[in-house]
Amino acid sequence: MGFFDKAKGFFGGKGMADVSITVIERQSAENATFPVTDSVLKGTMVIDVKKDCTLLATKYEIWLDTDEGEDGTVDLVASDADPDPNTSYSDECLKMPCDLKEGQQITQTWMVMDVELAKYLDKAGIEDPNAAVGKSGVKLRVKCIADVKGSPFDPCAEVDVRLVAGE
Repeated sequence: MGFFDKAKGFFGGKGMADVSITVIERQSAENATFPVTDSVLKGTMVIDVKKDCTLLATKYEIWLDTDEGEDGTVDLVASDADPDPNTSYSDECLKMPCDLKEGQQITQTWMVMDVELAKYLDKAGIEDPNAAVGKSGVKLRVKCIADVKGSPFDPCAEVDVRLVAGE
């Protein structure tokens, strides 16, 4: 394979995998809600393997967008990665690194702890977390990433989660 073929495969060719987020807090990801005072967010991601590759890790990020215009802020609220190298937390979780074959589909459950929305809402001038519920410009975004060896851009998926009042 020549240099240009390699570059095409690297930058513009078919990706090694696709990622989707299917479940957030036991709900369909498209309609998921999350209590603004909860501190743990759980879900499921699916990796569809397009080419043989090695999955090094899966990563999860929780972002809070308090954009009330161009001066708004987007903060990384919490993140985590699964699992530590050569460790499996349960039979449902992969032991990483993991060699994947074309056509394989991986369903990976995940959990992010220490989601401190109140702290970031306060930073944005919203002292009562429940006041953020339904507020225009306040969004919770979940991002799941498959860290694939040799991929210039790791496949990922993002979904917005609707905030609901907490206890």
